[in-house]
Amino acid sequence: MKLNWKYIGIGAGALVGALVLAAVLFIVFFPKELAAREAERRIEAATERDLVLGENIDITIWPALGFSVDNASLSNPQGFDAADETPFIAADRIVFAVALMPLLRGEIQVKRLIFDGAEVRLVAKEDGSANWTFPTEEEREQPTLEDLRLDDVQLNDSLITFQGADDGAPLTLEDVDARLSLESLDRPASLDVAFNFRQERVNIAGEIGLPRAVLEKGETPIIARVRSAALNGSFDGGFDGETGALAGAIEMRGSSLRRLLAWIGSPMADGGGFGAFEVAAQLARQGDVIALDDATFTLDDITASGRLNVVTQANDRLRIDGALSAPRLDLNPYLPAPAQGANAGGVEVDQGWSNDPIDFSGLRALDANLSLGVGALRFQQMDFSNVQMTLRLANGAADARLTRVSLYGGGGTGRLIADGSGATPQLAVELNVQNIQAEPLLRDAIGFDKITGRGTLTASLVGTGASQAAIMRSLRGNASFFFNDGQWKGVNLAQMARTVQSVMAGQAASSGGGATDFAELAANFAVADGVAATENLRLLNPFVRLEGAGLVNIGAQTIDMRIAPRAVRSIEGQGGEASVAGLGIPFRVSGPWSRVSFRPAVEEIVQNQLRDILRQQEQGSPLARLGEALFGAAPPPPAPATGTPSETPAPTAEGETPTPAPEEPQQEERPRNPLEDFFRRAMEGQKQEEPAP
Repeated sequence: MKLNWKYIGIGAGALVGALVLAAVLFIVFFPKELAAREAERRIEAATERDLVLGENIDITIWPALGFSVDNASLSNPQGFDAADETPFIAADRIVFAVALMPLLRGEIQVKRLIFDGAEVRLVAKEDGSANWTFPTEEEREQPTLEDLRLDDVQLNDSLITFQGADDGAPLTLEDVDARLSLESLDRPASLDVAFNFRQERVNIAGEIGLPRAVLEKGETPIIARVRSAALNGSFDGGFDGETGALAGAIEMRGSSLRRLLAWIGSPMADGGGFGAFEVAAQLARQGDVIALDDATFTLDDITASGRLNVVTQANDRLRIDGALSAPRLDLNPYLPAPAQGANAGGVEVDQGWSNDPIDFSGLRALDANLSLGVGALRFQQMDFSNVQMTLRLANGAADARLTRVSLYGGGGTGRLIADGSGATPQLAVELNVQNIQAEPLLRDAIGFDKITGRGTLTASLVGTGASQAAIMRSLRGNASFFFNDGQWKGVNLAQMARTVQSVMAGQAASSGGGATDFAELAANFAVADGVAATENLRLLNPFVRLEGAGLVNIGAQTIDMRIAPRAVRSIEGQGGEASVAGLGIPFRVSGPWSRVSFRPAVEEIVQNQLRDILRQQEQGSPLARLGEALFGAAPPPPAPATGTPSETPAPTAEGETPTPAPEEPQQEERPRNPLEDFFRRAMEGQKQEEPAP
């Protein structure tokens, strides 16, 4: 059938005309004043609050059919500020959208409320009361919010503030666009909100399973999704309107934890790490406690699991309690950046200690009581495994205890206290590790790779100061080490001793290897004002003995020690043959840690040689008396052995040839000493000049 476009056009025009006529009649005959007064009466009866409407009332076709009122406000409930002070909500304009069919029957039924340019002030008190709760059906027989039968409530270009009981700065959400859609207070309601918080746009989409619970302090399921540049997350659980408790599954993720903390008002100092993060847990919030159970935390390359409780204390400082475990933890990305030109790991002995102030203020940001288990831990160049530690943080003081740690083939315990509660920060360290491999530990810890072997390290040190340099200069306490079956690389002390002895004895010097083997290397240190002093440094093996004493200036990174190696059996260590033995040759070990030098202590060598020469002189001679005056009397010689065999040949049996007596061994001529020759010539010259008696 052919369409008759003429009649179609006439019908469409008639329909448009009817709609226009209806709109004109609505505008002309709609009782806007009566409708405004009726809406005012019903809202006041339902909320038990005062609704103030401006005098400028207009008919609206868009965004909804109804009427609008300028400069409207709704007061706070009793016990809060009066309406003329700070109303609960004040809007530049409110649009009351009415239902069309009831309107045709002469009934005014408001189905939507649209607030333009509104300012909503949410306030909570210490007693738990809040200004966003409304009367329930059980509390009164008059109409409630349910009787308003609102299908939709909107906020456009609005402002929301929340003032807690602490009288601090209110939480402010700007440029709020929100829409709450609900069929009834007993049916699920959808919520879509977009707002600016600290120059970041945030979008929230959610569903409230039982809207009545929000208004009447009941329980309701809640689903929420959050999207923003700094944080994306979700919550699926329940809400208790009476206590404010939340319980359910929570997920959060973001590209930078550092950016998130700065956004919420807790900026971090400049540094590395604290990038991408993710949290998944079962959340339970009750009062001031937020519990995260069955939690998984991811930060950068770190993954940890366990439980945490976050508590808001009476002093407004957070306290974090719980237990976490992580398969691997690399702390290097979170350490302060090294000085210009410094190495990123270990101690850079060429740079000295840093004078940059150490900021301990972060220790006062929160309290904590945590236990942490780590499979593999990396700090600078040092590697640890099977780490079990506890951390207590209170009032600006942190106490970290390593109750178990495996490192460099050994294990032990440790403790670190960082006290930032006073005017001057203080650090304390306790360390006790056994059976560790010396070379990799010392190399990774302080950049020193000259000692090998296994051993024990103990230390108990305290330092005070606002910088690394100040702390190192103030160290006090004690320390010790014991290494065995190792090697001191870079210097052959026995060969050096032999070389000096050979020169002093008039022999040719020979070169040796570049290491000193030892069966034991140990020392105890007393530390004061950043200087470690020892009097019992010792190195032992079957062929070399070494004794030493001196100072290690930790603050200045220098060493000044006297050591006296003694070649006992072999100059080569394990297995050589000795040609010179028994004489200790002192050395001076000194200089900065980066350029330690070994040099013979010539003045002590000369003194020792002079003492030996003078003690070998004839008793009562002038040189012998000089030796006694300078060095004291020589120790008495050892007592002769008893039972010396007789020089008479033993009797022989008849017919036997007597065994000849053994020849006395000829004493090997002792090498001439240049100093001894000098004094001998001087003595002979003195005797020649003396006149005959």
